[in-house]
Amino acid sequence: MTALKKRRVWIIILSFLGLVFYLAFPNKLFDVPYSTVLNDDSGSLLSARIASDGQWRFPTIDSVPSELETCILYFEDEYFYYHPGVNPVSTIRALKQNYSAGQIKRGGSTITMQLVRMSRGNPKRSYWEKIKEMYLAFRLEFSYSKEEILQHYVSHAPYGGNVVGVEAASWRYFNRPVDDLSWAEYATLAVLPNSPSLIRPGKNSSILKKKRNNLLKKLLENDEIDSTTYSLSLLEELPTRPSSLPSHAKHLLAQIDKMGLGGSIVETTIDGSLQKTVSRKLNNYSKQLSANEIHNACALVVSLEDGNVKAYVGNASNKDTPSSFVDLVHAKRSSGSILKPLLYAASIEEGLIHTSTLLNDVPISINGFAPTNFDKEYEGVVPANQALIRSLNIPATNLLKDYSHVRFYNLLQELGFTSINRTADNYGLSLILGGAEVSLWEVSQIYSNQARNLNAYNSKGQIKQGISLIQNQPPNATQQTFNQGTWWLISESLKEVKRPGLEAGWKQFSSSKEIAWKTGTSYGFRDAWSVGYNSDYLVAVWVGNATGEGRPGLTGVSAAAPLMFNIFDGLPDYNWFKKPAMELQSIQLCANSGLIPTSNCPTKVQTSVKESSMLLLCDYHTKILVNDRGERVFLNCNDGSIVSDTTWFVLNPIETFYYKKKHPHYRNLPSFAKGCTTTESKSIAIIYPHQNANVIIPKGFDGNYKKIVMEAAQTNNDKELFWHLDGTYIGSTLTIHKMSVEISPGDHSLSIVDKNGNTDLVKFKAH
Repeated sequence: MTALKKRRVWIIILSFLGLVFYLAFPNKLFDVPYSTVLNDDSGSLLSARIASDGQWRFPTIDSVPSELETCILYFEDEYFYYHPGVNPVSTIRALKQNYSAGQIKRGGSTITMQLVRMSRGNPKRSYWEKIKEMYLAFRLEFSYSKEEILQHYVSHAPYGGNVVGVEAASWRYFNRPVDDLSWAEYATLAVLPNSPSLIRPGKNSSILKKKRNNLLKKLLENDEIDSTTYSLSLLEELPTRPSSLPSHAKHLLAQIDKMGLGGSIVETTIDGSLQKTVSRKLNNYSKQLSANEIHNACALVVSLEDGNVKAYVGNASNKDTPSSFVDLVHAKRSSGSILKPLLYAASIEEGLIHTSTLLNDVPISINGFAPTNFDKEYEGVVPANQALIRSLNIPATNLLKDYSHVRFYNLLQELGFTSINRTADNYGLSLILGGAEVSLWEVSQIYSNQARNLNAYNSKGQIKQGISLIQNQPPNATQQTFNQGTWWLISESLKEVKRPGLEAGWKQFSSSKEIAWKTGTSYGFRDAWSVGYNSDYLVAVWVGNATGEGRPGLTGVSAAAPLMFNIFDGLPDYNWFKKPAMELQSIQLCANSGLIPTSNCPTKVQTSVKESSMLLLCDYHTKILVNDRGERVFLNCNDGSIVSDTTWFVLNPIETFYYKKKHPHYRNLPSFAKGCTTTESKSIAIIYPHQNANVIIPKGFDGNYKKIVMEAAQTNNDKELFWHLDGTYIGSTLTIHKMSVEISPGDHSLSIVDKNGNTDLVKFKAH
C-alpha cells in the first residue's frame, strides 16, 4: 500500500471516528418536562406549576450563585475547572477502594460525569456504565462550557422527594429564591444531591447536619468563609418540611399555559406587591357579597404609561368560593351597558350628536324590541352627556338606531372585540344593552387603547396598542382609536358619573382624584361590570357567579364599582388627562338642544371636536305671535290686540308628558285665540300601546283576562280626549289621560281625538 493510500485510509478512519464522536451525544441533554414558572416585573416568583411528570423541576437557571458554586465544588469536584470531564486521580483512587472492598463503594465521578448519568436516567451502576459515563463526559466537555455544565447540573440534580433542581429546592426548603440564601443554606443544597433519599429534610436530619457542617468546616479551612460566618452557620436550623410555593397568580399561570409558554420561566409585567393587594381586596370583598349568593369576581389593573398589566386576579380564591379555578378575566359575559361610551364617541365623530345634544327618552317599541330604562323612568328628552352619565337605555337605543347597528358592529370589531362574532342582525339593537358577550380582558384592552391614545397627545413617539402580560412582548396589531378630542369629551362626561357609597362626595375632598368610569349590568342581574381610568391607570372589575346565576342587587354600581374604587385607593398617585386643545374648538350651539342654532335659538359656546362632522340644525325652537292676553295668534286672525313676536322651546306631546314631570318650568305653547286654529303641529299622542307593539294581556288566578291600561298625552291637559278601540267609542278622559280597557287577543287599533279634530292612531297585537 502506497503512502498516499495509507494517508487516505487514515483520513477516512479518523473522519469516521470524528463523526461517531460527534454523533455519540444527543442534541438535547435532557428530554424532561419542566414546571411553568411566573416571575413578577422584579424577577420574584409569583406562581409555579408542577411539571407534567409530578416533579417540581424548574427550567435550567441562567447562572449559579457564586456561594453555591463554591459549596458544590468543594463537596463534589474541587478540580472541576481543570479536568476534561474525567478526573484520572479520582477515578484511580475509586477503583483501588472498590477493588479492596470487593464492591462499588466510591464512584469517583466528576460533576460532568454525574450530569451525564442524570441525563441518561440514572442507569444501574456497573463498570461498563462507568466507562460509558467517562466517554460521554469527555464528549460533553466539547459541547458545553464549564458554566453551562454546572448550570445543568444544579438544575437537574435530585433534592429529595419530587424536588428536582436547586431553584425548586430553594423555594421548597427555604421559601426563598436561590440568590437570597445563606452560606449554611447553600451548603445544605450542595450536599443534598449526593444522597437525596437518605438525607431528605425532615428525615435523618443528624446525617444531613453532619454533612453540611463538615462542608462548612472545609470552607473555613480554605478561607472561603470567616470564623464568624462559620459559627453563625452552624447555629442555623435545617428545614423540617417542604414549604408550599408562592401562588399569587394561579389564574394567570393557567393563561400562560394556554398561550403555549408552559414549561418555561415567564417574566411577566405584574407588580408582585400590587398583585397581592388586589387579590386580598378582591377576596375580602367576595366574602361580603357571598351573603347574597354572589361568589365570583375578577379584576385587572393596567399601567397606561406602557400598557403593561400590573395585576391580574382571575377569580376569588377563598376556600369556600365555588368555581374558584375558573379564570373569569377571559370569560365571555353579557356586556350590559359597558359599550355605551364607544357608541357615543362614534356618534360624536359622525356628527350625530354633541355632548349637549338632546336625545329622545320616551317608551319605544321597535319591531317588537321594547327596552326600558333601568329605573323605569323617562325624561322626555335629555342631553347626551347626561344620558351617558346616567346610562339611560332609551337614548342609547335610539342613538344606535340612527348610527346603524351594522356600522357599530363593524366598529366594535375594528376596536378589537373578537368575542362579538355573530352577525350584526343577530344582535340587532340589543347590541348596546348587553346583547353581545365580551370579556374583561377585551374591555380593558379597548378602554386602555383609548386612554393611552389620549395620553399620546402630550407624548413624543408612538405608543403601542394593546395590553401586555409578558415583559418585552411585541406590540399588538394597531387597533381603532377615536380622535383624542372625542375621547376627552367622553372622559369628561364619565368622570361625572355619581360614585357609590362613601365615594359619592369625592369632590368635597382636595385629596380626591378624577376617574372616568362606566358600569354595566346584564339582563337578569347576571353580570356586574365596572371599568375606570385616569391618565396613569385603568382598573376593570367583573362581579357575578361563574355559573351565570343572577342575583337581586347584582348591578355594576352596587356590586362592581365599590371594588373598583377600593383598588384605585391602593394605587400610587395618579393624574387626570391634559386637554388636547389642538383637537378641539369652540363653537356656537343652541343652548337648549345642543344642535346647530337657527335664528330662533338662544346660543351657547360649547367645546367640540375639530374633525367631527357637522351637526343637524335645531328644530326644537319656533317663533309664534301672542296677543296681550297671552293667546297664540296669526297676523291674519288678530282681533286688533297688541301682538308680540316670541320664541318657544317646543317638544312633542309624548316628550312633553315625561319632560314636565322632571322640569316643571317647561312652558306649553299657549292656546290659540278664538278664531285662530291650525293643524301645523301635533298636540296629542298615544303613549301606550306603541305602534305595532305586542301587548301581553294579564291573567288573573281564575284564568280570565284582566284589563290593560292605555295612556295618552296632550300638549295642554285641559282638553277632553275621546277614545275609540277598533272603531268603537269606549269613553273620554280629562286632565289624566289613562283608560282601563278589557281586550281580547288579536289585532287591534286605538285612536284618540280632541274637540279640535287633532287625532292619533296606533295599531297593535294583543296576546
